[in-house]
Amino acid sequence: MKFIKKLSYIITGLAALYVAYITATGEILNYINFADPLNEMGFCVCALMIAAGFLFIGFSKDEINVPCSKELDNEWYNESI
Repeated sequence: MKFIKKLSYIITGLAALYVAYITATGEILNYINFADPLNEMGFCVCALMIAAGFLFIGFSKDEINVPCSKELDNEWYNESI
């Protein structure tokens, strides 16, 4: 199940990367009419950021261990009560 979930993140990242590519080359103007070139540039940057995020999630490790002391855990627990 984890493999399929990771694969879906990678595929979504690649799809967003393709959208950014066709936006940068101007091919997307056949499908979407932008009012201003700045809108097109912003759309390309957003697609690149979405692609980077999904690819980062897709290729990251499952578990990230953060070292923390038991005293600090107890302190946070006592503050939340």
